[in-house]
Amino acid sequence: MKRTLIAVTMGDPAGIGAEVALKALDRRPKSSTTRFLLLGSWRVWAETAKRLRTRTPLVMLPDPETARGLKGGVGVLELGGPRTFHMGKVDPSCGAAAVSYIREGVRLAFQGRVSALVTAPIHKDAVHRAGYLYPGHTEMLADWSHTRSYAMMMVGGPFRITLASIHVSLRQAVKEVTLPNLLEKLSLTHRCLRDWFKVRNPRITVAGLNPHAGENGAFGDEEKRVVAPAVRRARAKGWNVTGPYPPDTLFHRAAQGEFDAVLAMYHDQGLIPLKLAAFEKGVNLTLGLPFIRTSPDHGTAFDLAGKGKADPSSMSEAIALAVKLSNG
Repeated sequence: MKRTLIAVTMGDPAGIGAEVALKALDRRPKSSTTRFLLLGSWRVWAETAKRLRTRTPLVMLPDPETARGLKGGVGVLELGGPRTFHMGKVDPSCGAAAVSYIREGVRLAFQGRVSALVTAPIHKDAVHRAGYLYPGHTEMLADWSHTRSYAMMMVGGPFRITLASIHVSLRQAVKEVTLPNLLEKLSLTHRCLRDWFKVRNPRITVAGLNPHAGENGAFGDEEKRVVAPAVRRARAKGWNVTGPYPPDTLFHRAAQGEFDAVLAMYHDQGLIPLKLAAFEKGVNLTLGLPFIRTSPDHGTAFDLAGKGKADPSSMSEAIALAVKLSNG
């Protein structure tokens, strides 16, 4: 039987990516048949493992496939990196290296040579200084995998929350509350729950944009003009979609298990309840890609970089979700 192989990128070498990845892999049960391939700088991986005194040995590999046959170790694909840099400091060379690790991960996943891709955090300023003007990971992954329809789903605690818009201003987020966009996000959510999470008849609910979901037009008419019609169109397709409901009560209902997923109208509307419920264990799951991609729900934490104090809980959850979805 072909073993599941998960690729894990280093993220920004000056951040906590290597640390949380190695700590998370050390927590994995030794009985697991899943194999892992670390993408990044061998020197940084090895030095981090030595500093942390991790139990899992690292093995430099000549090619990705060799990782499937490893016993008791984790493979590393040497992709180079900056010769000199300072932990916790923004450095364009680290940004360029982080991008190269993601690009290789996308290539391997797109070709089906790995079952899933788990990405450690990047620093957007470092990436931008290196000349890559993507808003974030999600947009890079979509571009390089030729994906036009995609979305960010946050998974943590009792929640699966898809975001109608991601890294844009609040003014722009309101403009993105359109019928085509909401239907696209509902379609991606429905397909993810059905195909990846194996939910037969996914219960998806939609949050309102305005206070009290507009109060029948008293506080804004987006619900009447756009959101409710999107729900009706989705239901006409046979999908179990409800809403729009007032966000201040909707997430409580979702936390009680009434729904399988929520479509939030903008970034913070969805991220605030998730981080309240699962601050250290949230996972970013990208919908629409031709492969599984997860990521911890935190940044590079430059203030903790190199100190051995970073909490690997979110990375552990990201790896566990990638394994679960791959094996499913």
